[in-house]
Amino acid sequence: MKKIIYILIGAVLVSLQLSCTKNEATWIEDPTYKIQSDECLFAVYPVAAAVPAEGGEIEFTITGDENWTVEIGEVNTAKIDWCVLEQTSGSGPGTFKARVSQSNSFVKNRSMVLLVSNGQKTLKTKIVQGLLTLADDEVLINGLIWANRNVGKPGTFTDEIDDIGYCYQFNRKEGWVGGKANPDFVAAVNSYVPSEGDEWVTNAWTNNPCPEGWRVPTGQEVCDLLGDSEANLKAVSVDPSAANGFKRRGYVVGVDKSIAAGLTKENITASGALFFPQSGWLNEYGNWDRDWLVVIRTATSLNKTMGGMFLSSWGYTDAWGWGDGQKVRAAPVRCVKILEIED
Repeated sequence: MKKIIYILIGAVLVSLQLSCTKNEATWIEDPTYKIQSDECLFAVYPVAAAVPAEGGEIEFTITGDENWTVEIGEVNTAKIDWCVLEQTSGSGPGTFKARVSQSNSFVKNRSMVLLVSNGQKTLKTKIVQGLLTLADDEVLINGLIWANRNVGKPGTFTDEIDDIGYCYQFNRKEGWVGGKANPDFVAAVNSYVPSEGDEWVTNAWTNNPCPEGWRVPTGQEVCDLLGDSEANLKAVSVDPSAANGFKRRGYVVGVDKSIAAGLTKENITASGALFFPQSGWLNEYGNWDRDWLVVIRTATSLNKTMGGMFLSSWGYTDAWGWGDGQKVRAAPVRCVKILEIED
């Protein structure tokens, strides 16, 4: 008789182990707190997850023996494809991952609620994404993030904020060293096909000389930054000196004029200001021309042959380049970051 009782007790224990791999409560540790978990109960961990602005991957753990599904619940943005679920269903204990793309906001934290259900009970877990912060080489002015240096070789920035960098024809990615004549440029002039459109094709990397994630600014954006006339010039002229560390003359823009005059090459970016070096452009004959001007190519085309340039020297400013903004000429480029504004 005792043998039969022992056999029945053993069968019950085996049955329990098959239906629940662990029936004792355990502690799940988190860097900030601890929560108690019973692996036999239907639950999802973590109950909330923070993701940096750069994005990343989160792994969620589901306990219990039930079949389960995952779907997206409440989202505080108009679009939801910034978070992609690796899988949306499973059975028994398991995991699923959520991949979060980079945020483009400095003012709004993305958030999303995930609904995990076993058919009878629905659990919630929340994802919150942090805000963007400015990198060491970025400056926020007029709601745009500007690079603190001109474009160098295609897809790169210059090493120094007072370097001229490379120069570019309108809507073309091929770059030419700024600050010197180059007779080989004539061949580029002869092969240049003027763009019919009004804007630089910023999303086609075959045309965009900026690093990935950046674009050429429009004429309006440049005018809003630097001013659209000599009377409305928003920049302060700076001469090179041992005190300020700049190696060439240029403009400081982005801060009050009383502050701009005292900035140095070392502290200008941290102060929220930009330096635009005096440069010039490469003309259609391969000569370096107008080296007394601060020149910036813009992404705005005026007509079939003319692309916008910001041109300015001490006592003269032409914001749209009606006279000298020919598309075929090559000029320096300063980029703005491509940001998607989310509702």
